[in-house]
Amino acid sequence: MQSPLETLIRASVKNPLQEEINAIEDIFTKREFKKSEVFKKNDSISKELAFVLNGSARSYMINSKGDEVTSFIIQKNHFLADLISVRTNEATPFTLHFLEDSTALVASITAHRKLLETNLAYNILIREHMADEAMRYYKRQLLFLTGTAKDRYQFIVDNYPQLLREFPLKYIASLIGITPTQLSRLRNKK
Repeated sequence: MQSPLETLIRASVKNPLQEEINAIEDIFTKREFKKSEVFKKNDSISKELAFVLNGSARSYMINSKGDEVTSFIIQKNHFLADLISVRTNEATPFTLHFLEDSTALVASITAHRKLLETNLAYNILIREHMADEAMRYYKRQLLFLTGTAKDRYQFIVDNYPQLLREFPLKYIASLIGITPTQLSRLRNKK
């Protein structure tokens, strides 16, 4: 039976070699995380990235008013990383933490970078992941620039309904740039 990571590799890469898949899986170590456990602290440089097997995590930063602003929520079978820090090797204001007890495959950034240079399948996998993340980011930005709060909420309802069922509404409100009270009003209008 294929691991979830191998399933993702085979879905993202046309005809990967088994040796490439094995090399990818070899850089990851399975780890357990507790609810609220921090994976990457704000104002730090990413040392690791993860592939979440079960559970969920979010990225957030603290704005000038001292409020948490959620930048993304991820669930199982997705990568968890501060992409800016991974790419630039610089500290960022983002905190990554687990929203529930979770299991993830974790790789060091050093091993990740080394494998990118030598493993075509991994290079394609990461490129596809980055392209998907960029597309999600720009779709969300378009909504923030041109849409109303109702439009942003409807985007979550249509594309990520599980978020509304599984996570505190304060995180969803933060994700779409409104207050929990505004989100409550939007939900009650339905």
